[in-house]
Order: sequence, then C-alpha cells, then structure tokens
Amino acid sequence: METERILTIVIQAASFIATFAAITAAIVMSSVRKKFGTGILALGFRTIAIGVFFIALGIVLDSASTYLQAQGTISVVLLLVKESLFVIGTYIIVIGSKRTGDKLESLTK
Repeated sequence: METERILTIVIQAASFIATFAAITAAIVMSSVRKKFGTGILALGFRTIAIGVFFIALGIVLDSASTYLQAQGTISVVLLLVKESLFVIGTYIIVIGSKRTGDKLESLTK
C-alpha cells in the first residue's frame, strides 16, 4: 500500500513538472514579437501557444483527479472536461501549425 502511494505521488509530481514546462513553453511562444518577413511565425507561435495552454490545463485536471481519486459522477465530469481540453488543445496546435505552414509555403511560391 505504501509503495502505491509513493508511486502515485511521483507520477503526479512528474505531471505537474510537465504542466509547468508546457506553460513556460506557451509563454515563451506567445511572447515572440520578432516579425520574420510578414510576421507569420510570430502569429503561428501565439496560436500554437493557446493550444499548449489547453493541454496544460488538461494535465493539471488529470493530476488533480488522480490525486483526489474522484469517484462517481464527479469522475465522469472530470474525465469529459479533461478529454475536451486535450482535444481542443491538440486541434488548435494542428490547425495553427497547418495555417503557418501554408502561409510560409505561399511566400516561397
């Protein structure tokens, strides 16, 4: 039982470290102001940073729900919110990357 508790704490600590790293990356990406050419990269970085924030929130929610060991209806709600944050964050990152790539490609034509 003690080993399980220690393992849970280690896993949650790793999740929080990953969350803080993601938030730091998002802050760095969103603070890019240098305009390369037409500013496409700066705009793309800011869009992708928003997606990273959503994923970081999902990680925090996942860590909190595991630590609290929520059960019943609360568990289902937390799971739905967490998965929604992951899907929204991933969607924003993919779409932001695609748009940035398309804009950069159109500049080279």
